[in-house]
Amino acid sequence: MDLVQCRDKFEVSTQNLAPNSSEENIDQIKSARNQLSWKFWKSRRYVVAVMGLLGFFNVYALRVSLSVAIVAMTRKHNVTLVNGTIVEEQEFDWNSKEQGLVLSSFFYGYIFTQLFGGILARKFGGHIVFGIGTGGSSILMMLSPGAAKLGLYPLVVTRILIGVFEGVSYPSIQDVYSRWAPIYERTLISGIVHSGSQIGTFVSFLTSGIFAQYLGWESIFYVFGSIGCVWFIVWMMYIKKDPASDPRISPAEKLYIESNIEKTANQADIRPPWKAIVTSPAVCALVVVNTCDTWTNYTFLTQIPTFLNDVLKYNLGTTGILAAAPYLVYIFMVMIASPLTDYIRSRGILTTQQVRKTFIAIGFLGSGTFLIIMTNISNATAVVACLIISVGITAFSKINFFINPQDFAPNYASIMMGISNTFGTVSGIVTPILAGFVVQNGTPAEWKTVFYIGVGFCIVGTVFYAIFGKGTVQEWAKSPQKNPSERQP
Repeated sequence: MDLVQCRDKFEVSTQNLAPNSSEENIDQIKSARNQLSWKFWKSRRYVVAVMGLLGFFNVYALRVSLSVAIVAMTRKHNVTLVNGTIVEEQEFDWNSKEQGLVLSSFFYGYIFTQLFGGILARKFGGHIVFGIGTGGSSILMMLSPGAAKLGLYPLVVTRILIGVFEGVSYPSIQDVYSRWAPIYERTLISGIVHSGSQIGTFVSFLTSGIFAQYLGWESIFYVFGSIGCVWFIVWMMYIKKDPASDPRISPAEKLYIESNIEKTANQADIRPPWKAIVTSPAVCALVVVNTCDTWTNYTFLTQIPTFLNDVLKYNLGTTGILAAAPYLVYIFMVMIASPLTDYIRSRGILTTQQVRKTFIAIGFLGSGTFLIIMTNISNATAVVACLIISVGITAFSKINFFINPQDFAPNYASIMMGISNTFGTVSGIVTPILAGFVVQNGTPAEWKTVFYIGVGFCIVGTVFYAIFGKGTVQEWAKSPQKNPSERQP
């Protein structure tokens, strides 16, 4: 029998079992899947997933909290002098272009360690690279207030260095997936991990304004930096390279995971087929969809607080709360989209390739539609509602393209993400700078231009991925030592 039916929605493929698999081993695999599907807190793969979630919480909290902090740092406020005269002051007198430079400087460092992070992850293990990247950026976050008080350019340099450390995050986590995520749980585990990005965004937007109002803008950097340092210690102590290296994993779960991931040679010993990689339609599709998603994503991340302040005239506390709301919706959407994706794949309702293309289109086109509506209405409540839905619905596209490298190149997934994120990061550099040039006076017409550009990227990403996106292992991506037949899910 080619397939062993489990008691839940997933199937265990006997094609993926180790050569010495027996009926007893298969029974152990089914037993492990059935037991651990509901006792997830005892499952080491979900411990890894939740710790990855917390890691991306820190990555994004460190990244986006500056978007709120900079509003407080450059806000004009009244000061009463000794003689009773009231004057208007700014702690940091940065114009819109200088603020754009500060917000984009992170990406100058971030872009240079994408591919390098993927290579390091293959050589030393993604868990190590991911941990060091997050820990290093957390320390630099705590040094940021001192850098800002030294001047604009010391802060810019600090943000560049934070980008250098965080640049390894997305490539290195792909290596973790390749060792810990069974084939029919890939999207679910990826969804759990990457929801940490939006939780981090939600919490940092929600609390940064409050911190700035009551504790001073410096507290934003100190609080999130210290949380990241604590996470780093726990991650390095308890998270291992793979199931075989984890002393806390049960034999049943270890067997289940190892029997449902692609068997490869030591990844550090496999030379990437660079010519095939750079000419592959699957890689090009991933690069384009990543670039388009990053453009819209960082339009949201870096510009929402300023947009709400300029157009809707909300104060700092309200701005932080409303800027956080879309990411709460995103978190709930991930809870729906992730298991739904794997359910559709495991039941054979759609192939992996079909479900990736469908959900990416839903995420992009849905987000673009609500952006268009948002920029053509004036009611404040309706504007906020459209903004919330526009961000939340991107869960469908994000969770599918984040895990797509595991579909078509599991042996080189960390490198695939490194390549696509290198190009995608260009969007992160250009977006806040372009917004700084377009939005000179904070008028609705200027913001409309910014968001319409984002809509254009949504359309391009949908069309290109629909034509060139892939969902099966490509010939060039198969192990040179063993070419396992990949059953199309």
